[in-house]
Amino acid sequence: MIRKILTRHSSITEATVILAVASLVSRFFGLIRDRTLASHFGAGTVLDSYFAAFKIPDLVFNLLILGALSSVFIPIFTEYLRKNQKEAWVFTNSLLNIGVAFLSLILLILFVFAPTLAHLVAPGFDPERLTLVIGLMRIMLLSPLIFGLSNLAGGILNSYRNFFVYSLAPILYNLGIIAGVIFIVPLVGPLGLAYGVVLGALLHLLIQIPSVFLSGYRYRPSFNLRHPALKRLGVLMLPRTLGLATGQLSLLANTIIASTLAMGSIAVLNLADNIYSLPVSLFGISLAVAAFPTLSDQAARGSWTDFRDTLRRLFRQVLFLIIPTMLFYWIFRAQIIRLILGAGLFGWEDTRFTVSVLAFLTFGMVAHATIPLLARAFYARKDTATPFLIGLVALAINILAALILISFLKVVGLALAISLAALSNLAGLILILQRRIHWLKWGEASILIAKLILSSLAAAASGYLMLRIADLIVDTHTVLGLFLQTAFSGLVFLFIYLTATQLFRVPEVNLIRRPLSFIKTFRR
Repeated sequence: MIRKILTRHSSITEATVILAVASLVSRFFGLIRDRTLASHFGAGTVLDSYFAAFKIPDLVFNLLILGALSSVFIPIFTEYLRKNQKEAWVFTNSLLNIGVAFLSLILLILFVFAPTLAHLVAPGFDPERLTLVIGLMRIMLLSPLIFGLSNLAGGILNSYRNFFVYSLAPILYNLGIIAGVIFIVPLVGPLGLAYGVVLGALLHLLIQIPSVFLSGYRYRPSFNLRHPALKRLGVLMLPRTLGLATGQLSLLANTIIASTLAMGSIAVLNLADNIYSLPVSLFGISLAVAAFPTLSDQAARGSWTDFRDTLRRLFRQVLFLIIPTMLFYWIFRAQIIRLILGAGLFGWEDTRFTVSVLAFLTFGMVAHATIPLLARAFYARKDTATPFLIGLVALAINILAALILISFLKVVGLALAISLAALSNLAGLILILQRRIHWLKWGEASILIAKLILSSLAAAASGYLMLRIADLIVDTHTVLGLFLQTAFSGLVFLFIYLTATQLFRVPEVNLIRRPLSFIKTFRR
């Protein structure tokens, strides 16, 4: 029974449901993590330093690990599995051994130059905060190495369409960070935050190892630098790495700018972004990850009709889920922030600024949720250069808009700049992909979007009205009263949206109304 669970293969829809549910659970623990951080430290010195210290380890992970594994490894590994399974494992071991040696050297160099990197990431920090950033960063530099191993394991499981165990890893990562705050920080001080990150990374890896070995993997000390798959991976990952670099440089630029603003700006920006990312991950990234092996397989077989149909269907599903979510976030932004972060040392001023940042991040929610799917459509076609060039333009827009907007809106201007950049990125991906494979039916898409917008507006108006009515009935100065107000109004919002989309005969309504029958209908 356990072996069956650990080696289960899933269809796209099943995988999406598994990843979405696991993402929801993971994000729930992520919210507990952020509430724990906010209540223990508030939006001040410690959290500013903590989030700033994250930037370099995250940069290393995204450029040197995610660039190879998220978009390049899976198509190549899947192709080898179809032709020669033994050679697929030779390629995997060579990548593992060479990657660990190279990454260890890079991380050692970064450890030595951590003081310089801290000044680069947070030039506006005083010496006390910079010292804390250096200490946190040096400990966190262990996490990219661990995540490298974990993401290679995840890539193998994704290729076998075994998403169950893979989906549990992020949950354990958040539990590790929470444990760091609660149990390690009291023993060693703020540096315990970094040890919690390392603990979470270890749990992220360990949960996946048994399933990888059950898939047939066996470790071998192979260092075949001339393996043709490694050469292909190197060629393909370069533009993908550059593409990720644009996003990472955008985050780094925003952190640098935020460090020159009022204390707590980095913390507020990151906390709001974490809350904002919940539906993006739940509805956008989960579906994109689940669809990627199928899109890669269809592209490898040259089944372009199936490829276009799959992409179009999944794009519609994301829009159905994310458009109302965007309006929900806008209407309920104050309640969301107060419920999740409003505790302990996280005071009213911190809450007010975070609400404003979340409001402007919401403008880019549709873009951030659909970009992962469209980008993977390019990657499945082994085109990693185009998303990079589009991302480069978006990076320029992000930095330019941020520099202009902070003069008027301060940290809120950074949030608006992020949204503008994401929307420009989405527009570029849609137009170029349309030119190449004609995947989108403009008339059908326009009708769907119009129906979804009208349904969402009706839901938003009803939800807002119920919000005001509930405000007269319950005491929203208490956690229970605030929760009841939000829950009641949110249910009204959901009911009106589902009713409206049903009246408009939007087929994607079955994603929520009849999820089990929907899975059976689309099972492959």
